[in-house]
Amino acid sequence: MKQMKNALIMVLIIFLTGFQLQAKRPQSIPVLGYHAIVPDQLKKEKYPHYIYAQKVSAFAKQMRYLYNHHYQTLTMKQFDDYYHGRLKVTGKAVVLTFDDGYENFNTIVKPILKKYHMHATAFVIGKHLDHPVKGFLTRSEIHDDATAAYYSHSFNMHKVAPGFDRKKIQDMSLQAIDEDFQKDGASETYFAFPFGRTRDDIGQILKAHHVHLAFSYNQYRNASRDDDPYDLPRYMVVSLTPMWLFRWMVSR
Repeated sequence: MKQMKNALIMVLIIFLTGFQLQAKRPQSIPVLGYHAIVPDQLKKEKYPHYIYAQKVSAFAKQMRYLYNHHYQTLTMKQFDDYYHGRLKVTGKAVVLTFDDGYENFNTIVKPILKKYHMHATAFVIGKHLDHPVKGFLTRSEIHDDATAAYYSHSFNMHKVAPGFDRKKIQDMSLQAIDEDFQKDGASETYFAFPFGRTRDDIGQILKAHHVHLAFSYNQYRNASRDDDPYDLPRYMVVSLTPMWLFRWMVSR
């Protein structure tokens, strides 16, 4: 119920801000953030109120919309090149990202991406790779190909902390964060903050570990070259996201 209320608040914020009717910034690109994609029946029976599990029929409809309207889905390297001025993106473009490294990224998402000739980035939790957790990807299952690439969602910082809506990364010392980056997880060339929670004081750590770009969440706008490379905005797509809102996100 709390998750449903938060999602409704998200939609209300968009209404109250007038859909951010300011002019679209030149060469800005929507970056979408997903979590789990599950069979429709499983969504109904097991995850009816879990907004981070979206039913496969809704996701397929979104991908079909992108395909029918001639969107290109950028790889993370292409987005990196765009951000640093090495690539001019012509036509309609979007970046697809999936957090947490759920097994259904490989089993459900990738076949749909292949069908529509699309590409996505999965940000995986490093600890799960060599210490398998049911429902999550392992190291033997993450291989970059034409459809997907896999990068870091931290090694073991994806945890909640004591206090209202606190996350572990917000309370960790800089030394502890640096030690997490030193562990053998997924590639850190690109990084998604756990829960989208950024820190203003870890830029030097990200640079030291050769992170090119890092992503947060819920700024409700496109990413552009004007953004901090270590605080790039994403739109969160959840099970309560209606199709009209999805169309608005990608048309920005």
